[in-house]
Amino acid sequence: MAMNPMQRKANMYLLIGVFVTLLITGSIIALLFMQLNKINQEKKAQEEAMREVYVLATDVKSGDALTFDNIIPKKVDSSIVPENAIGVELTETTIAKIDLQAGTIITGTMVQESEEKTTNDLRKQEYNMVILPTQIQTGDYIDIRIFLSNGVDYLVASKKKVEIPNIDGIDARDNIIINMTETETMVMSSAIIDAYIDEGAYLYATTYVEPGLQNSMIPTYIPSANAQNAIYSNPNIEQEAKNGLITRYNQNVSTRTMIENDLAQYAQNRVDNIESGVQEQITKAREQREAYLEALGEY
Repeated sequence: MAMNPMQRKANMYLLIGVFVTLLITGSIIALLFMQLNKINQEKKAQEEAMREVYVLATDVKSGDALTFDNIIPKKVDSSIVPENAIGVELTETTIAKIDLQAGTIITGTMVQESEEKTTNDLRKQEYNMVILPTQIQTGDYIDIRIFLSNGVDYLVASKKKVEIPNIDGIDARDNIIINMTETETMVMSSAIIDAYIDEGAYLYATTYVEPGLQNSMIPTYIPSANAQNAIYSNPNIEQEAKNGLITRYNQNVSTRTMIENDLAQYAQNRVDNIESGVQEQITKAREQREAYLEALGEY
């Protein structure tokens, strides 16, 4: 049956419409595909331009340890990342060299390994006979020194991080807590006794300016013969520490002689001075303990 011209014309228009629709649809799909491909390429380029670094989540003081409590891994644009930025492999002895603010990208020049190692004989020791700087606070690093009445000054313990006991929201006035090895504790005890014997002597603390950059110093104070003998016979002190003290003594043998000469003038009052000093120390410790218990409501 022959198709009339009108029907033939309608079919032609229908085919043209389908073709145009397919052409437009294909063009849209192709355009969308090109756009998606472009987006994926840009995203890939951005990801390749990102670099994972460690960023501080909190402020950190010079000399403080870096832990996963105060740093977070973060991907940032590599164009703003310093060349010496590091993916820090933290240890218990990684410390900040300088004061750092939250948000800082950590670089190799900002951190170092601490000199203080956690040894089996490391203990928290509390002292109340050391004259403290006016503005000392928890987290500061100090040297403990002894000043004798003859005007000579010796370094007893070096680069100790301070904790100030806090009682009911108020820092203790005289007390500090520091980590000390067995050797350091016995040397400190000897220095305390010497300070008690010499009526014009005293122990005092000095604070570090930039503890993350400043290393500890070699102590110059030489303990008494009795203290040295006790150290050498103490099984809890490693031989390396004993050897270090022997070397220090041999290199500064005249130091102890000078100290003994200074203390000789107090021979008659030696025992009384020691007893007086020890009693004062015990009284201060008892008062602080009572204040602490009162703050807890247990006394």
